[in-house]
Amino acid sequence: MSTLDSSDALLDTEDVPMGRNFAELARVKMTAMEGSSGPVRSETVDFLSPLKMDIEKLSSTFADVVKNHVQPEMFDLHQKVARMAMEYDIEKQDKQIDGICELVSKATDAQLVQLASIYSNLSNFVNFCECVHRIRRRRAHQSGLGSMVNQHSCHEIFSELRDKGFSPEDIHNQLKSQTVEFVLTAHPTQALRRSVSSKLHEIAAILLNLHSEELTPFEEDCLKARLRRLLLALWRTDEVRRSPPTPEDEARNALNIVEETIWAAVPRYIRMMDYSLALIGQPPIPIDSVPFLFSSWAGGDRDGNPYVTSSVTQRVVTLNRYRAACNYLVTIEKLLFDMSTQYGSDELIKFNESLPKSLNNMTTRNLKFKEFWNHVPPTEPYRVLLSYLRDRMTATREYCDAKLAGENLPPPEEGCLFERSEQFLEPLMIMYRSLHSDELGDGSIADGDLLDLIRQVKTFGLSMVKLDIRQEADQHSSLMNAVTEYIGRGSYLEWNEEKRVEFLVEILGSKRPLIPRDLPCDAKQQEVLDTFKAVTSIGREFLGAYIISMCMNTSDVLCVLVLQREYAPSADHILRVVPLLETIGALESAASVLSGLFKIAEYRNFVRDQFSDVQEVMVGYSDSGKDGGRLTSAWELYKAQERLAAVGDEYGVAVRFFHGRGGTVGRGGGPQHLAILSQPQHTIDGYLRVTIQGEVIQQDFGLPALADRTLETYTTAVLKADLGKSVAPQEHWRSLLDRMSEVSCKKYRSIVHQEPRFVEYFRYATPEQELGLMNIGSRPQKRRAGGVETLRAIPWIFAWTQNRLLLPVWL
Repeated sequence: MSTLDSSDALLDTEDVPMGRNFAELARVKMTAMEGSSGPVRSETVDFLSPLKMDIEKLSSTFADVVKNHVQPEMFDLHQKVARMAMEYDIEKQDKQIDGICELVSKATDAQLVQLASIYSNLSNFVNFCECVHRIRRRRAHQSGLGSMVNQHSCHEIFSELRDKGFSPEDIHNQLKSQTVEFVLTAHPTQALRRSVSSKLHEIAAILLNLHSEELTPFEEDCLKARLRRLLLALWRTDEVRRSPPTPEDEARNALNIVEETIWAAVPRYIRMMDYSLALIGQPPIPIDSVPFLFSSWAGGDRDGNPYVTSSVTQRVVTLNRYRAACNYLVTIEKLLFDMSTQYGSDELIKFNESLPKSLNNMTTRNLKFKEFWNHVPPTEPYRVLLSYLRDRMTATREYCDAKLAGENLPPPEEGCLFERSEQFLEPLMIMYRSLHSDELGDGSIADGDLLDLIRQVKTFGLSMVKLDIRQEADQHSSLMNAVTEYIGRGSYLEWNEEKRVEFLVEILGSKRPLIPRDLPCDAKQQEVLDTFKAVTSIGREFLGAYIISMCMNTSDVLCVLVLQREYAPSADHILRVVPLLETIGALESAASVLSGLFKIAEYRNFVRDQFSDVQEVMVGYSDSGKDGGRLTSAWELYKAQERLAAVGDEYGVAVRFFHGRGGTVGRGGGPQHLAILSQPQHTIDGYLRVTIQGEVIQQDFGLPALADRTLETYTTAVLKADLGKSVAPQEHWRSLLDRMSEVSCKKYRSIVHQEPRFVEYFRYATPEQELGLMNIGSRPQKRRAGGVETLRAIPWIFAWTQNRLLLPVWL
């Protein structure tokens, strides 16, 4: 456990009891804070001084480090610029700005690079000091020592809901049935290198620990020495990526954040939630509840990214499996040592008797374990079962490792590897039930690390994150055109929508294969073909949704279903098909597209049989904002969700929404708790899926305490949105917004899309083209050559952010 983990763990998982005695302990601890209208808080701790101290500590130590490693004239330049900047902050006189400009104009290129590096690091220090500051305030708030502006904790929201007439049972029933799914994406908005961010995270941990009153002088001196070493390492680290990351690099970055904070945060936060439930006399959420899920786009999002290929996707899935196995093995090793209980239920004993004596030689070659690698006493049933799980998980890790190394392996023997989560979960549940059985009464042992492991398996599966696949609709149409021309049916691209739908429905109703094995096609079409072969062979255990970007028609969805069915070995290998609505036109026509799908018996049966009458729809905030402006985008997103939910109700299908939000306001960002509460009525219903993009991943999950806060923010927002029920807009509000949206969109498009000089202005006024040279992400900044309409939403927003005009937010 890192220093931050230990200092930030509000409730150590081994010290938090679970079960019938938990409620009483929680009530005793929180009696002073409990009230019918929520806790009354007062500021009893000075939080401003520690923030200033942290900033001053980092700034002064960093200045000392820099002074010892630059030329004297360079450090003198930095001091002069800093002094003039501080004077300007007080006096607001142009002379200080003019003075800074004069100093900068006389500096050499080498000095400018060093000066930029100094202030880049100082800015990062302030940001991370604020993160530490928020953590301190949150901890004090939870201890009853201070107030917070945004009170989104379970305790506050539970009190608010009870004041509104909801019973504790209502709150418990809602919490145990709701799920929030976070989708980590590789959007190129995180400019910090991992080499930089990892050092900043450790600096944040040190700052937290330096404020501890229990430090000895020796411990404090060691922390300060480590801080100085980190600051020197930062100064010596190149802040700029000199080569672009590959899709596999981006996948590893996503896995790193899961391993470092999210992996432990999920079971820890569920315990915090159970603690809050105990305060209102409710039991913990059931073991089969799944409050959180995690997915990823890194290695699966091929929309406009030629570097994400079918082979890359296969390697990323294998990498995800490998890293998951590594993490599970750590916990299994710990449980194997801890669970020395001699007695087990009849169910456990019988299950152990059915286990194979050993796995095949290839998977157990040269394996040496930390504990019990030679012999497990047969009188210890839990260790017997855990040793089997360890062998099988190790075999899974070794197999994935060999695949990543390029070894040509035969298919694994049946029962050798973990291929489905249920294979791992079943024996864990048998041990859990055994410990909780009346004859043993050892439930408190089960409710420790074993329960946490079960929660992790339900959350992360066998691959830590499920990988979504995303591709542009035109790419599928191009492949289908090659097919129809080759089989003599004409040009798919030249057909109208009605004829396309008729053809695709005919294929869905037929059992004959559509695509010839010797189909001639170009490189792009072949890659699309290879992708469908790959994803249908991998299946749903490790993959999530197949998302169609720029989806405009019913045929776009049917086409993907047809292509998947062509190669899937069985129906349960076909991924759910998710239309992405990301333009104003797509949002306006969304209801007719979905209605058209549900009218088709073959598609309606597919949704019913394979996905229990649930249809997912993704709504895009970034591109719709770039298309029609911020106001029109927000209003059309709202109306589209209402219409789509109504279509689902008409056909007996639950429509779930996947929100493609970015970090900035222009890309749908903002306070997430408020954003969730602002959704139309009956559009969440216990399930929320949302992207966490680029720099937001670090902001939300970069530190353990931030991960706790993020999980709590989303949990309580979904709880409140579903129980509290939002206010339906009145008709005159709708009429006013319709008029405002029409005027706003017309003005926005007249400037951005119709003014012939705008593109030239945009490229002169912003560093748009220079941003394209940065090695932030693996994908190009444009889908294809052209003007603003072909520019991706991220560089569009990024460019206006750099010159501080922020045009997409207000125009």
